[in-house]
Amino acid sequence: MVELMGPFSTAITIGCLNAMQWLLWFVGALLVALVVTQAVRGDETADPVKLLVLAVVAAGGGWICGWASRRFAALMND
Repeated sequence: MVELMGPFSTAITIGCLNAMQWLLWFVGALLVALVVTQAVRGDETADPVKLLVLAVVAAGGGWICGWASRRFAALMND
């Protein structure tokens, strides 16, 4: 794969995937903080189940980006 993209493009891809991983984890944490804040305030219109599902999806997306980044890095070192 590195031969197809080149080492510079692969390094940029790895960096972007790492950034996306941390951003998605941060979004997941913010969504959990939102659910907690809404629960503390007693917000009747809050929908914690949907927000928690979205937080899990964001964290899962972050995990997938991290896995892909490590995979590209391993291919680049081979």
